[in-house]
Amino acid sequence: MRNRLSLVAFALLATTTLCIAQTEATTKARGKLSLSEEKMVANSRASWEAYKSRNIAAIKALTASDYVSYTQAGPSSLQQDIDTISKLTIDSYSIDEPKVSWVTKDVAILRYKCDLKGSYDGKPFKTVYATETWVNRGGKWWIVSYTETPVN
Repeated sequence: MRNRLSLVAFALLATTTLCIAQTEATTKARGKLSLSEEKMVANSRASWEAYKSRNIAAIKALTASDYVSYTQAGPSSLQQDIDTISKLTIDSYSIDEPKVSWVTKDVAILRYKCDLKGSYDGKPFKTVYATETWVNRGGKWWIVSYTETPVN
């Protein structure tokens, strides 16, 4: 009888441990980001803030020289973004449901939904799905690509 009680207690403990582990894994899969993933989201916010405030020094500090973007306004490079910054007005933005994929330890792809308010050259923005590629070069993370797709 005592062996059966020990076996039942062991099985209960094992089952409880397994349930807790599965709950933690499910929580992570549902959107809880790791510290390195949070860093990518923070980099993206810093980039958005630099563009929002038209802070060219901050934009250059975050953006690789070989950067390209494909936005609602069309394709552009870092220099084109800087040359046309006066046409840009960002009232607000959001980074909703961010997901990070690690291509390598030095390449991260950040995807999210962005509720973008403002305009470019007088044309209002729409909510978009955004994809950013970040590359670690010499210990510093740089955005090298940004693409957006309007949400219908």
